[in-house]
Amino acid sequence: MQLPSEELLASVLAETEQARATEDRDALAASLFRMATLYRQRGEAMKAITPLKELLALQEETQDHQVMIPTLLFLGDLYRRQGGWHQALALYDRACAMQEAAGDKTAMAATIGSMGVAYEGMEMWEQALTTYRQSLALKESLGDLVGVALIWNNIGNVEAKRRRFEEAFTSYGKSLAIQERAEDRLGQSMTLANLASLHQRRGEWEEATLRYRECLSLVGKEDPQRRAAALNGLGFVRKKVGDLEGAIAAYEEALRLLEASGDHLRSSVILHNMALIHEERNEWRDALRLMEQVISIDKRIGHPDLKQDMEVFRRIRLKLDVERDAHQ
Repeated sequence: MQLPSEELLASVLAETEQARATEDRDALAASLFRMATLYRQRGEAMKAITPLKELLALQEETQDHQVMIPTLLFLGDLYRRQGGWHQALALYDRACAMQEAAGDKTAMAATIGSMGVAYEGMEMWEQALTTYRQSLALKESLGDLVGVALIWNNIGNVEAKRRRFEEAFTSYGKSLAIQERAEDRLGQSMTLANLASLHQRRGEWEEATLRYRECLSLVGKEDPQRRAAALNGLGFVRKKVGDLEGAIAAYEEALRLLEASGDHLRSSVILHNMALIHEERNEWRDALRLMEQVISIDKRIGHPDLKQDMEVFRRIRLKLDVERDAHQ
């Protein structure tokens, strides 16, 4: 995935300053939105928030709700993804009130669904379920089958997190049935992955394997993150049943996909999982080589697991030293 260059970002920053200097409000609004979009694409969410807040302040002066709503939602999504649940909810609530005033039920249903995700992130399970059901009712009234299935999937996620597994299976089952009827392959793959994860949590390894394989049959390489996530899950299950070769094969395919898409964060997770398998097989040098890559990524992106990963590296290095000393 090609990230926006420093030169492009610098150009947009210059455009923004020029618009401020000339007091061209329309040009300033356009450049602020573009700047926020570029920061988001670069994975710098916190930097994207600042131009969006300035843009929203500009829009609030005219109280043009049609232009304010996308900004409120954009800003809400950024806060939600950073764990700023309360800020996200406040922004979503403002957007939802404007959508309701405009009679836009389709947009309302989506925004209420996002509010449910925020409540879920806060582990406020009852509020999340209540909000999801409000979104569900709206989507059902609009005949939005794909949207209905997505909400049933979200409800299943909440039930799974509460360890109410039978309720989760029921919700996922409703989601999958609708997705199959609507021929929604992307939705099916997501629900199948969640079902696999649920079986995995219950130690039902063969059922989990079946669901992961069904998921992979629907996800092409054009969606590397989703495919890699399913392969990572499959690798974990294969390891649990003692099929270490199968686990390594799944992890290696996932790693190729993630590295090709430039996803360093998820690549480090796969490398870590592969290192643990090599450690289990007493292949210390291979394990250390992989952990060196993990640590390198941790340092480059400022990952909070750096200290923990260095401890894993030291543990494996100690095993290699013990083995070497034993053969001297």
